[in-house]
Amino acid sequence: MNGYLWILIVACVGSALNAGTVLARDAAGAANRRVAILSLSACFWAACEIAWNTAPDAAAALRLVKLSAPGWIFIGPMSAHVFLEATGSNHGWRRRVLRAGYAADACLLALEWTTPWLHPGVIRTEWGWAYRFGPLFPVFFAVTLGSLAVGIATALERFPLSASPGELRQLRLVKLAIATPLVVASITDGLLPYLGHQPPRLGTLALALLAMAITWGIHRHGFSLLAPGRFAAEIFEAISDAVVLVRPNGEVRIANRAAAWLAGRTSAQLAGLSVEALLPRLGLDLEQPVLDVEGELARADGKRIPVAVSSSPLHDKLGFAIGVVLVVRDLRELTELRSQLVVSGRLAAVGELAAGIAHEINNPISYVRSNLGLLGAHWRTLAEELEKAGRADAVAEAIAEGDALLDESLDGIDRVAAIVRDVRSVSHAGGGEARPVDLLPVLERVVRVAARRFDARIAMEIAAIPLVLGDAQELEQVFLNLVMNAGQAVRPGGRIRIAAAPQATALEIAVEDDGVGIPPENLERVFDPFFTTKPQGEGTGLGLAISYQIVRQHGGRISVASSPGRTVFRVSLPLAPASDAEPPVSSPA
Repeated sequence: MNGYLWILIVACVGSALNAGTVLARDAAGAANRRVAILSLSACFWAACEIAWNTAPDAAAALRLVKLSAPGWIFIGPMSAHVFLEATGSNHGWRRRVLRAGYAADACLLALEWTTPWLHPGVIRTEWGWAYRFGPLFPVFFAVTLGSLAVGIATALERFPLSASPGELRQLRLVKLAIATPLVVASITDGLLPYLGHQPPRLGTLALALLAMAITWGIHRHGFSLLAPGRFAAEIFEAISDAVVLVRPNGEVRIANRAAAWLAGRTSAQLAGLSVEALLPRLGLDLEQPVLDVEGELARADGKRIPVAVSSSPLHDKLGFAIGVVLVVRDLRELTELRSQLVVSGRLAAVGELAAGIAHEINNPISYVRSNLGLLGAHWRTLAEELEKAGRADAVAEAIAEGDALLDESLDGIDRVAAIVRDVRSVSHAGGGEARPVDLLPVLERVVRVAARRFDARIAMEIAAIPLVLGDAQELEQVFLNLVMNAGQAVRPGGRIRIAAAPQATALEIAVEDDGVGIPPENLERVFDPFFTTKPQGEGTGLGLAISYQIVRQHGGRISVASSPGRTVFRVSLPLAPASDAEPPVSSPA
C-alpha cells in the first residue's frame, strides 16, 4: 500500500471520529449538526477516493469519482455554513449567498452524474487514478472558493469581537488548520490538475485537519469554537427560570425556552441580541457577578416586565472566560403579591386604628346627638309657647333658622356616625358561617337601588349562574359599592355593564363602565382606605377598601383594569360545593 492511501485513510477515520465526537456532545445543536455533516461528507469523499485509487480499471474509477460527488461538491457552502452558524451571522445577505451556493452546487451535482462536463475521465498515476477536469470545473471552483470566502471573512470579522481568550487561542489553530491545507489543496486538487499536472490530491486532508482542530478544542477547552454544543442541554431547557449565555461582548449566544417565552421571541431571535436591548437601563457589569438585581425586561411586543437578574462568569477548562450566564426570574406574580400585601397591611393598620378609636368616637357622638335631639325638642317647645303668647311673629325668622341649624347639625352627626361604622366594617373579621348564595337576586336588587341614584343605563348580562359561598348581605354591599362607584364615573346617559363568567372553581363578576377611567398612577391605590379622587366632602374613600376586605375574607380576588373610556372591576368568588344541599340565600329585599 502506497503512502498516499495512508493519508486518505487517516483523513477518512479522523473525519468520522470528529463527527461522532461532535454528535455525542450535542446532536440537537445547529452548529454541531453542520460540523458533523461536513465531517461525514469528508469521510465519504475520502472513502470513495480510497476506492477509486484501488479500482481495477478506468471505468470503475470514473464511476467512483462521480459517486463521491456528494462528499465534495457541497464543501464550499457547508464550510461557510459552519462558520456563519458558529458566529451567529446566519442571516441577511449571508443567508442568501448560502442558498445561492447550495443551489448552484445542486445543479453541478446533477450535471456531474449525467454529463462529462465536470469529470470526463480518469488517467492512471503511480498511486492509483487521477481525474481529469471538464469545462464546468472552474464554475465549481468559483462557487466553492466564493462560499468559503464569505464564511472565513465573517468568522475573522466576528470572532475577534465576541470571542473570549480561550476562543481566540482556538481561533489561531482553526486559521492554521484551514489556511495551510486550503492553499495546498487548491493547488493540488485544482490549479495543477487543471493545467495538466497530476500530483496527489490533498482536499480530504484539509477537511481532516479542520476536524482534528475541532476535536482538539473539545478535548483541551471542554468546548469547540465551531461546535460549541449546549451546556447540560436537557437541564438547560428544563429550567423554569430564563437562562441566557452571553458572549464577552454582551451579545446573547444562546437562550433556553423559558428565556424565549419571557422575551416574547424565539431562541433564534434572541441569539445575537445585546443584553442592553434585552435588559435596558439595568447597567449590568458582565465582569462582576450579581445576585437578584431587579430591573425590567423588554419584550418583543414593546411591553416591559419586572425581573430579577443574577449573573455568573462562565470559564472553560483552562480558566479563560467564555461569557456570562444570566438567570432572569419573572417578578410579575411577586410584584402583584407585594402590592396585595401592601394593601392588606394598610387595611390591617386601619383595622387596628379603627378598633382603638371607634368606641371612643361613638361615645361623644352618641351624647352629642342625644343632646341635639333634646335641644331640638326644647326648641320646638319654646316655639310653641311663643306662638301661644302671640310673640312668635317677632322671632319667626330666628326660630326658622334655629330649626335649620339643628337639622344640619343632626345630619352632620349622622354622617360622622356613618363614617365610623364604615371604618369599623374595615376591621370587621367577617360575618357568620358562609352559606351558598345565589348572586342573581343580589345583583338585581343592587341594580334597582343604584338605578334611582344616577342617570346611567345599567345592563345586567347574566342568566343562570352557579352558587357561591359567602354572606349575601356583605356581597350585596360589595357590588353596590362597585356599581355606585361606576355610576359616579360615567357621564349622564353612560352605560354600566354587569356580566358573569363561571370558571372551574370560581365565579367571576365583572362591573364595567364607559366613564373617564382611572389614571394609571391611581390604579395601585384604588383599594387603599381613605383614598379618593372625589372633591373634599363628597367621599370617604372607604367603599372600595371595604369591598376589597370583604372579598378577601370570602377567599376571593378583586382586581381593576382601566383605560380612557373603560374601567372594569372583576370579583372572583369561590363556588359553593356541589354536594352542599343547603338552600341558597340572598339578602332581604
